[in-house]
Amino acid sequence: MLAAVCRAYAQAIFSRGKSLHDAIVQLNAELIGDMGEGRFVTFVAVVCVPGCTRVELLSAGHGPLFVYLLDEDRFEKIGAQGLPLGISSQFVSDPQKLLELNKADLLVLATDGFLEWTNEEGEQFGVKRVEEAIRKSKEKRPNELISTLYAAVLAFSGGTKQQDDLTAVVIKRT
Repeated sequence: MLAAVCRAYAQAIFSRGKSLHDAIVQLNAELIGDMGEGRFVTFVAVVCVPGCTRVELLSAGHGPLFVYLLDEDRFEKIGAQGLPLGISSQFVSDPQKLLELNKADLLVLATDGFLEWTNEEGEQFGVKRVEEAIRKSKEKRPNELISTLYAAVLAFSGGTKQQDDLTAVVIKRT
């Protein structure tokens, strides 16, 4: 229910053309009234403009986020710039990140359910395996990359119970 409320507020706020930071400040203010004590939401917002290589990103407690730079065959991991929404009535953050994405570079936003899903020995899927799945699928379309990531974590888990949500968004510069 909280995710649905957050989505509805975000759609309304971001459609007003506010800056990324101002929109998240307002989103936090709206959510504070709807959340009980001890509840919070991690949230990441990305602004992409068609024809522009620059991407703006601001994370409220969500990370790591993965940037795969194809020409350099390397990853940059981005942590959160601010606290999760609902922690404080005042949203405080570092400035948003500005990323330059070249052709075929990837931005992968995945929930911690991918990272933290454990196998029968209690070992987590982790960052390295997420990066391996992304690298293996770097030439694929975003939806196919997400399918590959899901298949990798499912195979790794060996049938253990999923404990957290699995959500991923892939942005690929064309």
